[in-house]
Amino acid sequence: MTGTTAPFIPPGITVRRMGADNGDGLVVDIDSNGGPAVHGIGVEPPEGASRSNGPTWGYVIEDDGVTLIDPGHLGSFGFLSDGLKTLGMAPADVDRVVVTHGHWDHDGGVAELVDASGAEFWVHELWQAYAPYSYGALLRADDSPLRAEMSRIGERHRESGPRKYGGAERERGGRERTPGGSGRDSYDSMRSGLKVDRGLVDGDRHGSIEYLHTPGHWPDEMTIRLGDLIFTGDHVLPEITPHPSMLYSHPADLAKTLPSRYQDPRDVWGLPAYLRSLRRVVELGTGLRVLPAHRLFNRGEFRMTDELRAAETISFHLDRCDVLVTAIESGDTDLESATREVFSYRPLTDSYHLMSAVSEVISHVELLEETGDVRVTAVEGDGAVGLELTGSRNYQDVIGRLIPGFESPG
Repeated sequence: MTGTTAPFIPPGITVRRMGADNGDGLVVDIDSNGGPAVHGIGVEPPEGASRSNGPTWGYVIEDDGVTLIDPGHLGSFGFLSDGLKTLGMAPADVDRVVVTHGHWDHDGGVAELVDASGAEFWVHELWQAYAPYSYGALLRADDSPLRAEMSRIGERHRESGPRKYGGAERERGGRERTPGGSGRDSYDSMRSGLKVDRGLVDGDRHGSIEYLHTPGHWPDEMTIRLGDLIFTGDHVLPEITPHPSMLYSHPADLAKTLPSRYQDPRDVWGLPAYLRSLRRVVELGTGLRVLPAHRLFNRGEFRMTDELRAAETISFHLDRCDVLVTAIESGDTDLESATREVFSYRPLTDSYHLMSAVSEVISHVELLEETGDVRVTAVEGDGAVGLELTGSRNYQDVIGRLIPGFESPG
């Protein structure tokens, strides 16, 4: 670890090996209050992957064999193996690998770990249904006006060409960045070829571990509970607010493979689904300890939090809806200008960050449409869409009811 000051070690954490200031390479033991042994490994991303959120935290639970949650990226297997070695383990000791959701920094390392260990692969049952579809394929299959407008914004930005470097973007300091890290095509191929040994559903248990379906950031996202520990993947994070998904229409060939309980995409996609899942975490109890997939340790400090972080995240999205409504009221009635106003605190100077911001604003527009506070209208002439306020503010009560102690402004 860089620097000269040793970090404060919170109660319940024992450091096996110190790592970098962002948590890369850090290995810890986590007290489970009389339950099974629990360990955390800061699994470093491979060369070419984004490092903005630090490592993916993989968690090892010794309960009825060894369960490993979230092995990290494709290409990070060496970092994971090194962390296991620090714990006195080898990949062959892992009996099952569980991923919290189907994003490359969580399930990307599954194939390498399974090949090396013979471990079973457990994941929410929706993961397998979505595995053949890349994010781009889902985006192209959805023809909603907002998604079409997002594509137009992306095309305009690519044509103007700011800060393009051969199709990759650059982070501050000049590091080349590709959204899926290097080898995104290899990741998609690996993912679609994985065999699922157990498709989990909400409420499933194994030993002391309970699996809860908490969609919204991604449709197959799970929160995993072990006593007063909750492993939240990207559902609840310290320091930052996870990206909510947009609402998608299921492609017909995908829809016919889904169990009936998932036929309505609004149950698993979009900001309303995400907010409901956050509320579910709030209701799990008090004094829970959040073990996230990112930012458990950052800037030389442990970033421990509890279930109230879920309530703070709901409040954040209420505030963001307020900002968006104010932007539209002030004349930012097209999607790109509204996005730039909502994100005025940060530069959106490359296509990756702009499109990420646009997709997040779309998730809020979709919620405001659902609550009757915004209309998405066609703009004559160029096929674009505009954002129009209806005059109501129903979203304040709809979101507010999910926040403990909320009092309606009305």
